[in-house]
Amino acid sequence: MLRAGSTRLNTFKRQSAYPWSATSALRQYTSQAVQSKPEEAADAQRKPLFDKILIANRGEIACRVIRTARKMGIKTVAVYSEADAESMHVKMADEAYLIGQAPVSESYLKTDTIMDVVRKSGAQAIHPGYGFLSEKLI
Repeated sequence: MLRAGSTRLNTFKRQSAYPWSATSALRQYTSQAVQSKPEEAADAQRKPLFDKILIANRGEIACRVIRTARKMGIKTVAVYSEADAESMHVKMADEAYLIGQAPVSESYLKTDTIMDVVRKSGAQAIHPGYGFLSEKLI
């Protein structure tokens, strides 16, 4: 049960408030498919709203997002710190970029560095995962 002051609810509100977020894009994509005619819904399911997504997280969360994106035909971009260079999410992603040293304050929480990777990679959406960017106010 979620209460109005709970962290999970507040995180959801924060994520959905940004129109450019992957969460909003996926929600829009789903609602378009539901509102259209059955034959148009099948076409909408085959055409994602973006071609490439950056996953701003690591570990199992990033792996799950990568697997799902692959099923949808979306290319993935992983970011990693020096300590995570041999991690599974780095190996699974279509592209991977080093964003800093091992401490999260010097890598995964550096919004400017992650935005630079978005520009370099040509990613059209960002999936914040859990923690890190999803809980950081920009």
